[in-house]
Amino acid sequence: MTAIIVFILIIIGFNLIPELTKKGFPKTEKLIKRILIYVTVTFVILIILSFSGLKLKGIYSNLIIGLIFILTSLLYFAITKNTTRKIVTIVALIPLILLSAYFQVFNENLGRYKVTKNLNIIISREGFLACGEIIRLTTPKFLIFDKELIYDSNQCLRGIYKIETVEFDEKRAEFLIYHNRDMDSENPYDYEIENKNVW
Repeated sequence: MTAIIVFILIIIGFNLIPELTKKGFPKTEKLIKRILIYVTVTFVILIILSFSGLKLKGIYSNLIIGLIFILTSLLYFAITKNTTRKIVTIVALIPLILLSAYFQVFNENLGRYKVTKNLNIIISREGFLACGEIIRLTTPKFLIFDKELIYDSNQCLRGIYKIETVEFDEKRAEFLIYHNRDMDSENPYDYEIENKNVW
């Protein structure tokens, strides 16, 4: 509840800046509006693609785009004069800003481990209710994306710092996952995946 109140106060505060300064910056407003449109469209496309298992490559790519979106939105609030159109834009942007803020805080890629030329294991921390880190098996797609093949949140392993491939063929894969023993799991943890038309 406190976080929501703080968020509302921040939005109101940024929107009061144009009223307090009493100055207009037409060229800057136009530039910020244009940048905000491009960043918002990019952010929405990335969210839609993530539902089909596609995420940008790179540990920080999605976080950086989300952060740019938040900063551009706040800059728009602080520079653009308050009009009916701006209020409608604010209402439309608030859910996206909250979603982006959630990703900034609760969605973090921790590591990437190569399995084969076309397969990687990505370790991430997602949400505050997960018992451990998320294990995702991915493959490169369209040059700049990783396509998710397996999403596993059931192993309850924390502090994963190393993954070794023991066996990999057309039927199954076996890995040794080294972690911090936080959940009293064996270390290294023997992790197996059966290939059910996954790779």
